[in-house]
Amino acid sequence: MFDAHLHYARSHPEEALEKVLKDNGITAFALQCIPQEDVKPVTPDALRFKRRHPGRCFVLGELSRLVYLRFQDEPRALGGSLVSQAQKLLDAGCDGIKLLEGKPDIRRRFPIPDFDSAGWAPFWEFAEAEGVPLTLHLNDPPEFWDKSRMNPYAVQQGWFYGEDTVNNLEQYRQMDAVLARHPKLKLQLAHFYFHYDYLEGLAGMLETCPNLRLDLTPGVEIYYSLSANLDAARDFFERFSGRILFGTDIGSRAAIACPPKALDPLESAPRVRLIRQFLQTKGPYTLEPDGRYLFNIPSRRMAGLDLPGDILQKIYEANAWAHFGKLPRPVPEGGPEELAAMFAHANENGL
Repeated sequence: MFDAHLHYARSHPEEALEKVLKDNGITAFALQCIPQEDVKPVTPDALRFKRRHPGRCFVLGELSRLVYLRFQDEPRALGGSLVSQAQKLLDAGCDGIKLLEGKPDIRRRFPIPDFDSAGWAPFWEFAEAEGVPLTLHLNDPPEFWDKSRMNPYAVQQGWFYGEDTVNNLEQYRQMDAVLARHPKLKLQLAHFYFHYDYLEGLAGMLETCPNLRLDLTPGVEIYYSLSANLDAARDFFERFSGRILFGTDIGSRAAIACPPKALDPLESAPRVRLIRQFLQTKGPYTLEPDGRYLFNIPSRRMAGLDLPGDILQKIYEANAWAHFGKLPRPVPEGGPEELAAMFAHANENGL
């Protein structure tokens, strides 16, 4: 099992994360780094964790969010900063870059420019030319723009998006424009791009952009929708079996908590079970709340895809190796320390 989307956080004891990986059969993994408490970097520590797991740990580093404030009205300077940060992340041993900038509540807290604007243009050009793996979280479940359809936990977290927040359709338009200019971006679209009700549109994107991948990280809304449209979902998974990545989002709640929280193994395992149950079950089954990850939901009747073994092997492992590469980048001596200094300078001066 190659988990292409789990989170490292400074609040995760290393041994606790290692035990979660072992208990859930995860033998290779990509750590997606996001700042804790919005501005505290975790990538240097994730690179130190990577050294403990040579050959099986990939790290996708974060960008400093404070540069969006520093260069709010200077798109040229912002573009230079983003490219400079990206290069320093790679030089320090990162295998790619994680972008949470498309999550609407992050755009609500920071003046992140539109993705098809001049401020981002140098970054996309650099990433495409260098073949840098990017993981993009864009939008959230479409239900989050309609409070009556939302899970209570999501409302509590502030993920209802009204008129004061960027519209999800507008963000999709922005990324459509980016991909039209840079169709060879090596882009992992997190959470099935929240397009689980628009499989036809996803198919068109995958056909046009050869290096796009979708990952299966929950929200549970993805699985509700795909289960309710089982024939179309099965056709899609069979047609694009080489473009779908297994990912759990393990550690995400601890990573975004304020103040930070430790990793909860009893919240982690249901994420794996949710995905595998849907991919492997033949016929109907009941999805039950578990009191941690799958909480505040009623029991729900679902139907599984019952995918054959060769497709499961691609999704669970082979596709991720093809996307990230045969071996993780080495972490040079002093790399984490130099990166920590870069973040400190960027946060202070807007590198």
